[in-house]
Amino acid sequence: MTSPSISALVSISEKSAPAVSTDGSLIAFLSNETGIAQIWLMPVENGRPTGPARRATDLDERVVSMAFSPKGRDLLFVTDCGMDERFRLFLLKNAEGEPIPLTHAPGRVHAWGCWSPDGASIAYGCNGRDAAKMDIHVMDIATGKSRIVMENHGYAEPVAFNPDGKRLLVNDSRRSMSDQDLVWVDLANLSVTPALPHAGRARYLYVKFLDEDAQRAVILTDQDNDFLRPCIADFRTAALSPIFAPDGVDVDVAALSSDKTKLACTVNHEGIDSIEVVALADGSIRHFGAPGMGQIGGLKFTENDTALLFSLAGPAFPSDNWRLALENGQFTRIAEPYGAPGEYDFTEPVVERLASFDGLSVPYFLYTPDQTPPASGWPILFMVHGGPENQWKAQFRADLQYYLKQGIMVIAPNVRGSTGYGRRYHQMDDREKRMDSVRDLLALRDAIAARPDVDASRIGVMGQSYGGFMVLAAMTEAPQAWRCGIDFYGISNFTTLMMTTGPWRMQLRAAEYGDPVEDAALLADISPMTRIERINAPLLLVHANCDPRVPIEQSEQVYSALKGHDRPVEYLRIDHEGHGFSRTANRIQVFSAVSAFLQKHLIT
Repeated sequence: MTSPSISALVSISEKSAPAVSTDGSLIAFLSNETGIAQIWLMPVENGRPTGPARRATDLDERVVSMAFSPKGRDLLFVTDCGMDERFRLFLLKNAEGEPIPLTHAPGRVHAWGCWSPDGASIAYGCNGRDAAKMDIHVMDIATGKSRIVMENHGYAEPVAFNPDGKRLLVNDSRRSMSDQDLVWVDLANLSVTPALPHAGRARYLYVKFLDEDAQRAVILTDQDNDFLRPCIADFRTAALSPIFAPDGVDVDVAALSSDKTKLACTVNHEGIDSIEVVALADGSIRHFGAPGMGQIGGLKFTENDTALLFSLAGPAFPSDNWRLALENGQFTRIAEPYGAPGEYDFTEPVVERLASFDGLSVPYFLYTPDQTPPASGWPILFMVHGGPENQWKAQFRADLQYYLKQGIMVIAPNVRGSTGYGRRYHQMDDREKRMDSVRDLLALRDAIAARPDVDASRIGVMGQSYGGFMVLAAMTEAPQAWRCGIDFYGISNFTTLMMTTGPWRMQLRAAEYGDPVEDAALLADISPMTRIERINAPLLLVHANCDPRVPIEQSEQVYSALKGHDRPVEYLRIDHEGHGFSRTANRIQVFSAVSAFLQKHLIT
């Protein structure tokens, strides 16, 4: 079989984010089949397609997310401009026709929240009053009029209206995305009261009410626990009762059935997801697994709670939408899979662990080419995830599969600071411990280099966003350890990052990295720019000019400094993209450049 080109691989379309209309007649999903993510609609009956999917939007920009109204088939969706994350809200009446703009301030952020139970109103966050503060708004859909119901001093998102629509539950993240509070907003007098008082840090990822007076709810949280787990919260007593608490793993996604008797969950086993369904009455659990190694998203009940709808992306297949029949446990794709059977032969990884510099067990995904290793051993590419509040999971990466076909072994580590392994592990790289995660990467590099099937002289490192920081930090801390490096929109200078990142994100970044005033010395010390001249190996920088999270100046500092020191550096600037690359044409350009760079500096 001829190895496919990098262009062919990154052009493979993906489907995700399935949603079901309230009447069950439509499934909406996102697909990048036309080159950028748009909404597609498929007619269904009893959860099964009755006709082909049709494209419902034809925008020049990506669609980020969407949500059906709880009444009728009105479909709200979120988009931005050049991935700038200044999100805007639009409405497709009855899921058809031309999109109707609901918000009219393209330079501000409109963070989608929730529909009211009667479908007459929506709640969302917006920084219109102050670019650094996300106030909570409620809009009347019929008139388009909105009002601020909660002035905030940082980042916040509405979670749910209570069943009578008179109160709004808000997730207040002003301290950190991993240090949140749930609060009630009374929509009549605009008073704000704690909904679930607690000590210590907590995250709240999912809330669904269990009764009409909103006294109890199912909540996915790590409050009072090291791992995320679904609990029943009693708002009268602020008590949490765990529903399902698998030992030593996170529950990443939850979905409550419409009759409120069952809870579907995805359990994260070392970055590989499986589906469990829990009966709330007796706690009994049904294990369904998954149709393949991968990452599950968009989980929801459908067809009178007899089936589950979800998306699944795995190392060996791109994201697609699936249905699980609960009666017999049968998994089926909603539509035809990509490509022809056997057209692509993708490789799955194994998960292994190594002891780091201090004995900490660090997990990593090991991808081995399906070839005979060369006499000198495999060249190695470390691929480091972003975040840092993130995890490398069993995901689809078309470019990674291309590297494998070129005879490169890939290592994807989850160094300390990664999510998915409990709060303690997640916090092990906070602030003054930031460089310990870099030491993890270097320890893994040395251990992998010692393998008999590895060429220790050909080891490269690649990462995006915070992973880009890891690339720069690793190459400045251990210059001789790397044959080459690839930095996608990485952090090079924490001091200037705090000056230039989106104002609505600055406080969140300070919680992760340090206060720009109080911790100025720390931020300077951990910034790779302070010792950028140590980099000797060839480096490829890729950055887009609309990036609101890690502005392009971060890569331009590195490029200018390395050019000044006469170091081998290449720089690819992409226009009208943000923190990533949403357009297939741009992805082809980017990953073609990466493959050529690796061919020149790692493979040969």
